Amino acid sequence: MAARAQSQLCNRDFAAQHGIALSTFYRWQQQLSTGQRADRAHLIEVPNLLSSAPAPRTYRVQLANGTVLEIASGFVPEELRSLTQLIQGL
Repeated sequence: MAARAQSQLCNRDFAAQHGIALSTFYRWQQQLSTGQRADRAHLIEVPNLLSSAPAPRTYRVQLANGTVLEIASGFVPEELRSLTQLIQGL
């Protein structure tokens, strides 16, 4: 959660800025403090290059290993299947 500390934002504003539910942010913070999944807990910031365009429909999938994958509508099913298998193998 070093990114949150460096941002100087409150938890609520930081979570909102990154599109994360506040409850999810607190769960991740607790997991980090207790050492749960510490080796896999990373927040990756991805810039929204289409910020002026309306957001496409997004699907959120939580994999068995706890990884959350967000997929925009219009995805290619075979690519998603390959990506999911790759992530589960990490």
